[in-house]
Amino acid sequence: MKKQIFAIFFIAFLFFVSCSPVEEVRIGPATGIEINGLSGKQISFKVMVKIENPNRKGFTLHTLDLDVLLNGIYIGQIKSTEKVKIPERSSQVHAFPLSVELKSLSLSIFTLMNLFLHRYIDVELKGMAKINSGLMRKKIPINEQEKIRLY
Repeated sequence: MKKQIFAIFFIAFLFFVSCSPVEEVRIGPATGIEINGLSGKQISFKVMVKIENPNRKGFTLHTLDLDVLLNGIYIGQIKSTEKVKIPERSSQVHAFPLSVELKSLSLSIFTLMNLFLHRYIDVELKGMAKINSGLMRKKIPINEQEKIRLY
């Protein structure tokens, strides 16, 4: 009888502890970009981003799949090449290895050269990120638009 009561209390304790509120993860702006290589219509690079995770659980970014538009012109698709683990209760800069598959090499190079003649550029990212945290899996829709000053 004592074992059954202990088991019930233990299960109830685990339930209430695991249901703690989840605080919002804060994602800062990119602090750096490192281009790793070019091959055909694909560019491999790393983006360094500061991420603050105030939660008791860490998570892993498994998949990032984004369409990139610069000044309203579709450039290509960004995909993650490796999983990135974000530890619990941390605030640090993480490197995200990514690759972009350009829609058309000639159109993209011409468009990119033209875009860099302007002082500001509108960057729009649309897509999905998939994260895991223990047994929880979640898809997060991404629809971000930002004006970036080039010089």
